[in-house]
Amino acid sequence: MHYLARPRRRASRLPAEIEIEIISRLFQALPQILCISTGLIIGSVIMAVQTGAGIFWWITGAAVATTGARIANIIGFKRRDPSRRLTLKEARRWEAGYAYAAFAFTAVLAVLTITVFRLDYQGGHVLSLGLTMALTSGSSLRTLRYWICAGLSTLAMGTLIAAFLMSGDPLYQALSLLLAVYLYSIYEGSDHIIGQFEELLIARRELDFAARHDPLTGLVNRRGLDQVLAEACERDEALGLLLLDLDGFKQVNDLHGHSAGDDLLKQVAQRLLAMIRSEDLLARLGGDEFAIVIRDTDDVEKLAEVANRAVLAISRPFTVLGNIVRVGTSVGVAVKASDDRTVWTAETLTRSADGALYDAKRAGKGRSRVALWDDAA
Repeated sequence: MHYLARPRRRASRLPAEIEIEIISRLFQALPQILCISTGLIIGSVIMAVQTGAGIFWWITGAAVATTGARIANIIGFKRRDPSRRLTLKEARRWEAGYAYAAFAFTAVLAVLTITVFRLDYQGGHVLSLGLTMALTSGSSLRTLRYWICAGLSTLAMGTLIAAFLMSGDPLYQALSLLLAVYLYSIYEGSDHIIGQFEELLIARRELDFAARHDPLTGLVNRRGLDQVLAEACERDEALGLLLLDLDGFKQVNDLHGHSAGDDLLKQVAQRLLAMIRSEDLLARLGGDEFAIVIRDTDDVEKLAEVANRAVLAISRPFTVLGNIVRVGTSVGVAVKASDDRTVWTAETLTRSADGALYDAKRAGKGRSRVALWDDAA
């Protein structure tokens, strides 16, 4: 029996953003849903006309209703506010709605299977087999949530296998064994496909994280900062951008070596993180340059106070590899108001703060300067 069992490929726990992305992909299957639904509805109508059995009209109505529910669920998901990030709780709620409608539709197909075998309608046998194969194969390839795929396949194919076994026909009974093997292959194939896809998303996430973060301090790097600033400008969000450049870092590096310089940069990052809010952002831009994004404020005095606190925090002595060292910092501040008519971009914000930083260094270092409004030009 151990030859049939193999280690599960799917992750037991996924990062929230990956689980959200996988759930979101459920709502890209509208063409497949329309195809299988059309087959079930048209087939039920044909059987209702040919047999005169009223049950097929009921099945047709149920197929239309459950198809409508599935389409409405997908349209509702696609029409949600795109500027608002989907939380994991919300994604799982949408997933539950998708699953309920999908299971209801599959239950209609199962009722069709039971009905055609109870009436011994030969043409219905072929239609039921074809629709069940189409639904299960499509689900194994497109449904990247294992519990939904396995559940739908078990309900549809399990009903068909039971009907074949109870038909009394040796050929159908033999076919039911093949269908049982097919159902097992769906379990295995779906587990493999989903596991591979999860691994791909996790690897992509790790590469994306590495591309947007500084390996020494773990802070966001320049690329990540530019993305944050661009998104804030698109939302017309009020913010302050502080650019910091360490004064005297080169001397520490030259005197104590690169290991001391790296240790100093990590300690600077920790001090700056300790003085900002959780919703704000600290980035290392390379070398001895840092940036702070203060969100949801255009209060110049408040931003100047944060800049001065940064100057004070960095001016205190550091213990680096057993040595006491001192460095300073100069800070340039750019302010973006939410109602400002200036067309702000990540580039203009950075240029404005950089100009203020240059003024601070020219004024004697170890101080901060706030950019004038026309410095963005």
